[in-house]
Amino acid sequence: MAPEINPFTLPEDQKGWRGLEVSGRPRRRVFSVLETDQVLVTALMQLPGEPGVRHSHESGELSFRWAGEMTPFITWHPGGEWHGGAAEVRPTAGNDVAEALALLSDQLKSGNTETQALLGVAGKLQEQIDLLQYQLKNTKGPAGGPGLIIDCLFPPFKTTIDDPTYPSVREITGQWYD
Repeated sequence: MAPEINPFTLPEDQKGWRGLEVSGRPRRRVFSVLETDQVLVTALMQLPGEPGVRHSHESGELSFRWAGEMTPFITWHPGGEWHGGAAEVRPTAGNDVAEALALLSDQLKSGNTETQALLGVAGKLQEQIDLLQYQLKNTKGPAGGPGLIIDCLFPPFKTTIDDPTYPSVREITGQWYD
């Protein structure tokens, strides 16, 4: 008979937190639901407004998410694909504007200083717009209430965290607790 696992009743050594190293942001409760030589299953509680952290897994990650009204989403992130946090920002019209500004700036290298200064200001404004869009996206979290995430990792269970909010790049093998 298959075991039924309640994450809240797991022993303390199978519970932890993520985000402790990041100041000014919510912490994410993490539960090691199942760990064998073939799979590592983690349950995570996500609160509204809680942003993710940019990371990748060497062997990939199968993720099941229930957001707000328990609407399910299933994603597969192949090995090495960055996801979470800044990696979730999708291309926007802002990217096209930034590329156009860079191209125009290259074409006007010999132009007058006023034009160059104006292009510099436009570039800075575009950077601020991109940052605001990123912040807005990451303040949402699940709609309507807490969310539940079930992540499945496969051998060698190696995770790389490379997020601007973390003090340094980290490589973790096995469960990821801060």
